[in-house]
This record gives sequence, structure tokens and C-alpha cells, in this order.
Amino acid sequence: MSPIPIKHTSQRPPRLAYECAVGELFGRAPIYDAIFSCVSPHTLVRIGRSCRTAYAASKDFSHRAYNIHRHLSRYLSEPLNFRSLQARTGTLIAGSNALQFLDRTFYPESDMDLYVHPGHVREVLDYLVEREGYKFKPDSTQPEDYREIVSDEWDGTQIRDELLDDDELLLYYQIRGVESVLSIEKRGPDGLLKIQLIACKTSPFEAIINFHSTCVMNFIAFDAAYSLYPMGTFEKRETLSVWRARPLHDLTVVIKYGQRGFAWISTVPVGTSPQNSPFYPFTDRTVGDRYTWKLPLDTRGVALRSQMNPSSSVFQCDPVIYNGWALERVQHGMGTVYKTIKSSVFRYNYTTTNYKLNFKLWLFAIEQGFLSRILLENNLLEKESWPWFDAELAGSWETFKHDFLSFIRRDST
Repeated sequence: MSPIPIKHTSQRPPRLAYECAVGELFGRAPIYDAIFSCVSPHTLVRIGRSCRTAYAASKDFSHRAYNIHRHLSRYLSEPLNFRSLQARTGTLIAGSNALQFLDRTFYPESDMDLYVHPGHVREVLDYLVEREGYKFKPDSTQPEDYREIVSDEWDGTQIRDELLDDDELLLYYQIRGVESVLSIEKRGPDGLLKIQLIACKTSPFEAIINFHSTCVMNFIAFDAAYSLYPMGTFEKRETLSVWRARPLHDLTVVIKYGQRGFAWISTVPVGTSPQNSPFYPFTDRTVGDRYTWKLPLDTRGVALRSQMNPSSSVFQCDPVIYNGWALERVQHGMGTVYKTIKSSVFRYNYTTTNYKLNFKLWLFAIEQGFLSRILLENNLLEKESWPWFDAELAGSWETFKHDFLSFIRRDST
């Protein structure tokens, strides 16, 4: 029998059926865009880990889907300049706007909420009015000119006392940690645009972790977007009610987020293990921990915070990353628990559940605060040169991350 003739070729052997299918699905943007637009963020990441082609496709989709400048352009004509303002002031975008960005969705009736640190409110308001063309819309208790209630002078050298929440204020604003709410608006191409600027008593983060429920505990800083409860919010589509001094009587909030696809959970059932809950109860948390979804943003062109004064170390990160809290049983439900790090030796205020860190910083604040105040009172130090130690706090935070002792006493059983 004569041998069967063999035709030699340099062509690649036929690919496996799976390999061909992956190339068809994740090699063409119109196809994988349609797929990725229907999946949750967690599923998007998992698909991207399946193979190189899927990874490249998921990265390309994410780059376009999480375009922060496009997201901000609905409200702001100069998104990059606004992000530089965020970097300078630590202002956070939170509420439904941050939820929309991370969830890749759009609520036509929503506005944008900005949470601002003490001492930066006037700067942020002036920017939005003068650079973006917004106009102040006072409520019935406010004057026509916001400059009458928001001073451009802030004395950070004053002793920061721990004040109890004003029940009347809490009843009015419904969020613990809020000093006042100022509304601005302007006419845009698609209708009226509204921004609410929330002046915070302590910090934007404290206000955010005291929101009505977990699905809105998301925020956008100048360099990253964060979700504190990503599995519950984006995978389970559930939101856990967070108990406050004033219970949630406003059913419009419950209805609104129910219509947006979230199932309300009143409390964590007794006996729930932290590992088995998408809300990670009875666990000491920090921003950026393994339970947090952190989405880095492109910071090219963003002007970082300059040195606050010659007496202070350079501190260019967003202060929000140095905050901690825990979700515990309080009163009749679940609530956020933490201690505030609040001293005039730090430009910003922070929260933690780390007893060792809190105690160390408390001792440092007493000693350094006393020294700085003596120098100030004897005209040996100008207020403009008052030293801030936020950069040093950041160093202590990293050190005590591995030497942790919670001040929360939990039943080991």
C-alpha cells in the first residue's frame, strides 16, 4: 500500500473549540460590552481572571465604564479641576451619586451630594459658584447669601471638644455628624442640576457611616472610589438598615431604594457569623480593608495637596483612608461603632476601633497640643504656622495595623 501523502504547512493547528469561543466573545468590544454591562462588579472581576483574552476585555470595559470624568461631566464642566479641589480639601462625593458610578447605572431624578471637612466649606462653595456657575438656593432658615453663614476663616487651633449630637439638628438633617446642608443649582442641557453640599461636624466619613443603610455607604475621593459593603450592595442587592438616635421614619427612603432594586434588611439575625454575612458584622473594619471594594481612578493631571504650612509634613493622600469602624448591635438593631480621633494637632478628624492607636494618639495630642499652645500664647508661633501632624498619624496607623486591640468587647461565644 502506498503511503498517504502528507502536505506540510506552517499554518497553526486548529484551535480548541473553547479557545475559538473565547476569542469570539472577548475579542470584540461590541460583544463583550453587551455581556459585561449585565453582570455585577464581582462577576466582572471573576470573568477577567478566567484567561488573558477575558482579562484584556474586562480591563478595556472597566476603563470606559468607570470613566470618572464622564461621570462628573453631568454636573461639572471642568471635572479635572474639581478633582484637584477634592485632593486639596478631602471632599467626598457620596450618596446615590457614588452608588450610580459604582453600579454603572443612572437615576434621572437624583442630585450630587458633596461631604466637606470643617474649614473647607467656603472654599468648595466658592469654587462651584464662581467656576461652575451654580447659584445658592437657601432653605427657609438660611439667608440669601451663603457667605453670611459660611465664613472663609476657620481656626483649626481651637480645642475640639467632644459634643453630644444636637437632637434638634439630628431631627432636621437625619444624619449624625452633619453641621448644615447647603443647596446650589443651575440649568444644564438636560434640565435643572442640583448639588447638596453637606458641611460635616467631624468628617465626611463619620457622616457616611451613619447613613440610613449600607447600600449608600459608598464614596468617591479624588484618587479612588470605595464601597464599604460591596457584596451586600452589588451582589446580594440588599441594604441593611443602620440604627440611629432618630429611627428611620421617612418611608420615602425605603420606597425609593426598594424601587431601585434593593431589598431592605432590618437587622442581622442572632447567631450570624461575620464570615457568612455580606455586611461583615462584629468585625473591626478600616477603609481599604479586604472587605472594601476600592476602585483606583486615573489621577493624571490632578494637582495634589501642597504642604499645609512650613511647620507641617507633606500630607497628600486623602484622609479618608485612615478611618475605622465596626457594625455592632446597638439598641434595637445594627449600628456603626467607633471612637473619634479629634484634636487640634491634626488638620482632619478620624475614627477608629483600635484602642492602642487611639490611646497613643491621645497621649501625643495632649503633649504636642500643650507645647504648640504655649508657643502660640507666648507669640513664639503664628497661627498660620500651627503644625499639623496628619502625616505622622498616617505612620502610626500603619504601625498599629499589625498591633491591633479593639476597644469593642464582644462575646467570644
